[in-house]
Amino acid sequence: MAPFGRIEMTTDVDISDQLTNINNQIFLSEAPQTIVFNTSIPKSIITQVQMMYQDSNTSWKEVIVDFDPEVANARFSIDTEGKRNPSGYRFMVNYRINTSSIYTLKPNTLLSFEYFLINKLGEADTASINLTLPEGFKPLNSLGWRVQDERFVYSSQISKTSGSFYTIFNTDNDYSDSLESLKKEIANLRQDNSRLSETIIELQKSVESYKTENQTLSSEVESLNNRLLKAEEERKTSERISNNFWQFSWGLTILLPILLLFFAELRTKSVITSTQLLISSVVGTFVVFLILYILFIT
Repeated sequence: MAPFGRIEMTTDVDISDQLTNINNQIFLSEAPQTIVFNTSIPKSIITQVQMMYQDSNTSWKEVIVDFDPEVANARFSIDTEGKRNPSGYRFMVNYRINTSSIYTLKPNTLLSFEYFLINKLGEADTASINLTLPEGFKPLNSLGWRVQDERFVYSSQISKTSGSFYTIFNTDNDYSDSLESLKKEIANLRQDNSRLSETIIELQKSVESYKTENQTLSSEVESLNNRLLKAEEERKTSERISNNFWQFSWGLTILLPILLLFFAELRTKSVITSTQLLISSVVGTFVVFLILYILFIT
């Protein structure tokens, strides 16, 4: 609630097995045109809210409450026009909550309750809280508590410097079981954490081993690729040599008989002698062989 003028506030919190009721009675000496009531209570756990004001005849009248849809917590605003009583403005706001949405009421389970003011208190402002625990539940520290109808009740003033109230409660006076259980749970968590750390270390070692193995495999794959490339080059070279030798062979097969026939024809026509025929055949064969070798083999 935004502060304005002098504030007097009394909050009664009743925690039962089924329902938790938070009832706020608020007095303002002055008020602006619009007052915003803001809480830290999630809207999703509130089952009912009731807003009332005291009119000029000191009669209580109810106001319809519409929560602000922009926020998750309970927040709403009201127009103060026509809502002043002879001494100022007096409001009553009640929130009803299913206790199961806040607490799991089981034996020997430590529970806590915290109440704090969102708005600031001035020097002349006052605020108090009255807390009633569920039946059978006792505060961890009973100092200042009183028993009323077999239930523990506590009243406390909330000042400008201390704007909050906190308490722990349980179903049993002896909290040793709860504390020992908590210690055991912490020890188990530590053991689980230790085992988890060992598992993480083993996984890290496995990852390092996989990295090393992967690097080895990568090197082997790279070497294999190089060998495949080299084999492909050798295959192409061999294929080229084979084609060239085939062409060389066919060249000799075709050109040599033609050359020899040409020289024989020259000998028949007595253009050259037998000795010249022999020399021409040897020299011609060598020249043809050399030309084809240069063309196809080298």
